Amino acid sequence: MKRVILIVLFGLTALAQRRPLVPGDLSLWRAITDPRINAEGQSVVYVENRVAGAANSSDSNLWLADTKGKQRRQLTTGEWRDWSPRWSPDGTRIAFLSDRSGKTQMYAMQAEGASSAVVIASSEIVPVEFAWSPDGKNLAFLAGGAIYTIAAAGGAAQRLTATNELEFTGEPAWMPDGRSLVCAAKGQIFNIRIADHAVRALTRNEQRNSDPVPSPDGSKIAWIAAPVKPQNYVTRHLWVMNADGSRDRMLSGSLDRDVMHPQWSNDSRTVWFLADDQGSTHMYAGRNDGTARQGTNRVERLSWFSLADNGRAVTVRSTATEGGNLITFTTDVPGGVVTLAEPNDSLMAERHLGPVEEIHHESEGKSIQAYLVKPPQFDAAKKYPLLLDIRDDPREMYGAEFHLRQQIFASAGYVVLCANPRGTPGYGEEFGHLLRTRFPGDDADDLLRGVDYVIKQGYIDPKRVDVTGGLVAAWLIGHTDRFTAAVLRRPLVDWAADIPRAVQSLGVLPWDDPELYMKRSPIYSSGTIRTRTLVLAANPDGQSEQMYYALQVRKVESALIRPSSTVEEIEAILKWLGK
Repeated sequence: MKRVILIVLFGLTALAQRRPLVPGDLSLWRAITDPRINAEGQSVVYVENRVAGAANSSDSNLWLADTKGKQRRQLTTGEWRDWSPRWSPDGTRIAFLSDRSGKTQMYAMQAEGASSAVVIASSEIVPVEFAWSPDGKNLAFLAGGAIYTIAAAGGAAQRLTATNELEFTGEPAWMPDGRSLVCAAKGQIFNIRIADHAVRALTRNEQRNSDPVPSPDGSKIAWIAAPVKPQNYVTRHLWVMNADGSRDRMLSGSLDRDVMHPQWSNDSRTVWFLADDQGSTHMYAGRNDGTARQGTNRVERLSWFSLADNGRAVTVRSTATEGGNLITFTTDVPGGVVTLAEPNDSLMAERHLGPVEEIHHESEGKSIQAYLVKPPQFDAAKKYPLLLDIRDDPREMYGAEFHLRQQIFASAGYVVLCANPRGTPGYGEEFGHLLRTRFPGDDADDLLRGVDYVIKQGYIDPKRVDVTGGLVAAWLIGHTDRFTAAVLRRPLVDWAADIPRAVQSLGVLPWDDPELYMKRSPIYSSGTIRTRTLVLAANPDGQSEQMYYALQVRKVESALIRPSSTVEEIEAILKWLGK
């Protein structure tokens, strides 16, 4: 009995010592990206990112972990950015990109962590994507839209394609025989022969093709393709073709979800990939019969995906209580998860975290999924302010991941609504394209119905409802005055890139006649904008400056700031909302 009492007391003491999350905790947060498992499935190299002091930038270094979860160690150290680690085929070396010299260069090191050597000596060539040759003697890389090769030991780079021919994008991939590369350009997949630099199109279709991945036996190429349609959203499917471009066909079957990170099995029979689905991310297998089989079914968000020859996979997992951990499992036993790194485990254990609730509400006959992040020690008998946090630049799906930003807002006393309105990916092409009649507008209606739904639960003060976001948030404060305060980022169209269409549709630019612009703009045409608004701007940032200018013309209480760090940004948001 005494032991039980002591355990309970210890638990209560530990709980009492926890404190809420604050904006400054962002500088303690670590994000794992781009994990790569070696061919044998024994080791994983990955990038650990961190906020760099008060500057609006981040540092990142390379780490190494064994797949048994017993050892990990830091490979590179420094206040700079190291990224894109790639194993040599024999697993003895790691190439990566770094800005440690003040500019982006490619480096190579021994896998055990010896000193790094520069691969590309030219200061005029800036690599952005690269891949090892099958024999490990050379590297292919993209720079300025052209493809180059260079000896892994360093030396002069040889350009395979001219920049004025095709603008190549994405990571190049070697064919297993080492005689050619495949890469995407202008929405098609091309083969580039090493010997004579001959470039040949493998796809000639009405699709946006990207991410080619050759099969280990060299007989096929898998890639991601999205059909070109006159609509705001289309699903990205998995396709496969013979190495010469013949017999192309879809592998993801009837799966109506965006394919990410395709990886071949070692026997060249299956293509494994990730796809978001209704708040979670799952692993799927695309098979030769054109059907996709779901391999995992956990409530979790996965990002990045790398596969070894023995079927061992590595990915980054986040859940409501797990802040971006590195995990591994085998494709034949996906439930046998081993955690390799938990960079935020100590921080989360020392902080009070708010409960997260998944909700669903109706809007225009559709079920809208959303998540509520509540203050720590939430009490339904109290009244809390509500913050509608809109993710619309770019439009992304809120899900089962750990919501760090929203947890900080919740710790400040807000119930935070994170909704997935029409137009959000992760729910199929029809749902993602439901903005064809009014954008923004249809999605804004979904969000307002979500606000109504949460207020009806009884624990929200209806006089304290705030909003943050971009274009959709700007639309909302232009069509309703129910929000107490707003914070906007990139709230308008890109006028510099889209002036002809803007002039055609509105007949006026904001700086020429602000009053006429605001009368004709779909955001402000109602003339009801009265919400106290903070505008977050980069430098330069014409969109945000135009928005602030328009607010000032309307004599709306407003301010424009240019935060120098994420910490400063969150602090400014909380200060503005709490006025």
